[in-house]
Amino acid sequence: MIRTELTPSGMTLYTLVNGNGTEVELIELGATIVSIKIPTKDGKKIDVVLGYDDLNKYKENPCFFGSVVGPIANRTAGASFMIDDVKYNLPVNEGKNNLHSDFEKGFHKRMFSPVIDFVKDQVCFTLKLKDMEYGLPGNREFRVKYSLTEDNTLRIEYKMTTDKKTAINPTNHTYFNLGGHDSGSILNEEVKIYSSFYTPVSGDLIPKEKAPVKGTPFDFTSFKRVGKNISDDDQQLQYGGGYDHNFILAQNKEAVAYVKDPDTGIQMEVYTDLPGLQFYTGNNIGTVVGKGNEIYKKNFGLCMETQYVPNSLNDSRFDCPVINAGEEFVSRTSYHFIF
Repeated sequence: MIRTELTPSGMTLYTLVNGNGTEVELIELGATIVSIKIPTKDGKKIDVVLGYDDLNKYKENPCFFGSVVGPIANRTAGASFMIDDVKYNLPVNEGKNNLHSDFEKGFHKRMFSPVIDFVKDQVCFTLKLKDMEYGLPGNREFRVKYSLTEDNTLRIEYKMTTDKKTAINPTNHTYFNLGGHDSGSILNEEVKIYSSFYTPVSGDLIPKEKAPVKGTPFDFTSFKRVGKNISDDDQQLQYGGGYDHNFILAQNKEAVAYVKDPDTGIQMEVYTDLPGLQFYTGNNIGTVVGKGNEIYKKNFGLCMETQYVPNSLNDSRFDCPVINAGEEFVSRTSYHFIF
């Protein structure tokens, strides 16, 4: 079922609801996930993502709470890259590099056009981009579709078409806290990532190599508390202020990552067809007034951002997020909740 509500902000709130009472709230600004509410045995619901009650706050949203990020997520060295010997430039907005395309005009700040499929219980948000918009070639149509299944899986499908060879690497930047958005730190949550390799970074958080996780604080091949090693005397953790690193994913049909909260018992499985997962522990949240006037701070949420490896447009060791004219980019990511 899908409910729609015109809010005081002037934006429409789209709510996906399944037969179990799980709810996912969306807005067209940034194609943003505003909330994911999980029913509990006592009849209450736990909202497991960080965000705002006042939807107008998503117009700023410096932490990218819940939003689709693009067209190029994560970091690009030198804020530029080459396609067929032509150089394309992105804004220089983090040191000498680029982060998340454009802080002021990126996907997270754009109003998408919504289409509701009441038969399939899907909401599709569309954004049309002109040639060289964001500094990238091609007249493009980007779409992100959300659906909620009866087994409590939130499915996200990205699609894009283009009339010129171009680059595309979107992600979703939802901050999860399976204890509830108002439960404080995620350091006691347990995480497992189906990956034997991660990409260590230089001081500016640009990946510099592929390295085994074994014997490092980045070994999440079995369930481990997020906080177990986050304060270790490790240069990589110091660079990121915690975990802010990409993991190389094996291509399979199984979940690529798992999160579980020891208090609520809520678990989340992550599925994707993308080659990378950025595991981020909310190191730069700072102090933010969130839903219910809750004060969010560092490590109050974690992100499981499925994407291509950061800076892969400049690094031939990794799959490159480039598509040809007439091709369609298609990618799917799912978050499955168990409670």
